Amino acid sequence: MAFDIVFSFGIIMIASTIVALIARRFKQPLLFAYLITGVIIGPIGLALISNTQDILVFSELGVAFLLFAIGIESNFSKLFRMKYLIVFGSLLQVAVTTAIVFALMGVLGFGFIESLYVGLILAFSSTVIAVKYLSDKNQINTLHGRLIIGFAIVQDLVAVMLLPLLARPETIFDIGLLSGFLIGLAVLFVLAVLLNKLLLPRLLKSNAKNQELFFLIVISTGLGFMYVANLVNFSIAVGAFIGGLTLSNLPYNTEALSRIRGLRDFFTTIFFVSLGMQLTLSIAAFPIALAVLMFLTVYLLNPLIYYLITYFAGYGSRNALTVGLALEQASEFSFILAAQALMLGQMSQGVYSVAILVIVVSMATTPYMLESSSKAYSFLHSVFKRLFPKYSSKKFNRKLKELEYLPKEELEGHIVILGSGVFGNSVAAVLRNYATVVLIDHNPSNILSNIKKRLYSVYGNGESEEVWQKANIEGAKIVISTIPDTRAAMSIIKRLREANEKSVIFARAHNFEEALQMYKLGVESVIMPQVLGSNECIRQIQNFLNTGKTISSKLKNEFINYLKGKAALERKYS
Repeated sequence: MAFDIVFSFGIIMIASTIVALIARRFKQPLLFAYLITGVIIGPIGLALISNTQDILVFSELGVAFLLFAIGIESNFSKLFRMKYLIVFGSLLQVAVTTAIVFALMGVLGFGFIESLYVGLILAFSSTVIAVKYLSDKNQINTLHGRLIIGFAIVQDLVAVMLLPLLARPETIFDIGLLSGFLIGLAVLFVLAVLLNKLLLPRLLKSNAKNQELFFLIVISTGLGFMYVANLVNFSIAVGAFIGGLTLSNLPYNTEALSRIRGLRDFFTTIFFVSLGMQLTLSIAAFPIALAVLMFLTVYLLNPLIYYLITYFAGYGSRNALTVGLALEQASEFSFILAAQALMLGQMSQGVYSVAILVIVVSMATTPYMLESSSKAYSFLHSVFKRLFPKYSSKKFNRKLKELEYLPKEELEGHIVILGSGVFGNSVAAVLRNYATVVLIDHNPSNILSNIKKRLYSVYGNGESEEVWQKANIEGAKIVISTIPDTRAAMSIIKRLREANEKSVIFARAHNFEEALQMYKLGVESVIMPQVLGSNECIRQIQNFLNTGKTISSKLKNEFINYLKGKAALERKYS
């Protein structure tokens, strides 16, 4: 029937909605719900969608739009300070993982090209899952967040380069074919640069106020690059990613992403459901030894490699462990590689089935792995300390030392401010005149800005034992929480109240229920900025309605000058 594909889309979305609602009820990740949906409606479940061709089309479309959104979100400027670690660390990890898996598959009797494919499938990590988790936890700008995203983006760029080469391995040894590949790649990147510099800035600026035209320009950019990529014999996913990168550094990239967010979420759902639909229970088709090798690679080898790279680079064991766990899963490009290999006859159905199983399971378990990272670190740290009591890790914390500025004398009776945003810094600027103030934040840019302004600061999470000791939170006279993470704020407040009943605690709440919970934990004063702001706004509006007068021009100009001064400081220290 002509509308079969439409009905298939409908089945996917309806089933996804039902399963996602159930998952939310039991506080499970939506990603897990989408993968389970695919299993339920796919060939091994209810077989509501059994057409293999439709499933592959959904997967390719889903991953293309997904990578288009990732390209737009890729902000290289924030990663510039770590450029050498991110580039060489990613290349080292991909090379080591691929080489080890390739060698072991040779021992198991697999062929050259199939072994190479599997090595690369396992070497890449998911940018989508990493960005989604970090965004949900408000950790995008943390040190580990920037490392995770940086490593994942470099992997994506490597995958973009390798996909067409793997499709035609003879290209490497044929000057004519290699020239064609390089010309095709050059066409895509030259087109991206020209559009980025000459056309798109003007188009987006002139149509920024017209939502429909703005949306069409953004979508046309993605679809246009998919079309050009197909013309030069590249995957449409590669074209979509390069199209996203074309928009990534433009002033309107945030607006562009917000306009396509609904479409991105739609195709994200399609992609992960289609992955679930490709699972098979045919045990006969599963090379068991290969399955064991692949699971050991994603759950042990990859995290270990990233842990060692990050640790020896000087970012400490906590950041290293978080980076390792965040990048343990297979990637969207892993699926593209597997699908390409199967389609071109470079991979058997049995190996493909195992690859899809590993991709799905590793993606589904990542949120749970990351949620347990703090407990895992505490456990491993305590075991290591008992086994090696004299070991010093100062050498491997040198990058964290650069994000630390504390007084030489011992901290006692001081003020600790959790969070170094606008709220926290404004409070610190006043209170430093009354006592020693220490700011704690997990955004390295904020800490570096504070250090330039000679504000005592520590990088990290107030829940971690290291930060607790460095800032001597337990010995503080006043503790002020301005952090947006409610769970973390509650945890710190509870621990502090148990350790020191005399500490005076002030905290910021986002809603009334949260404020009540904080008072129950022993907070002396809870501030709700949005309530204070709305009350002041109401007062001014009522004053205008009663008197016909707004704030005086003098006060207004004074406030504007104050804002200009603060904005200038932000630009100076950012």
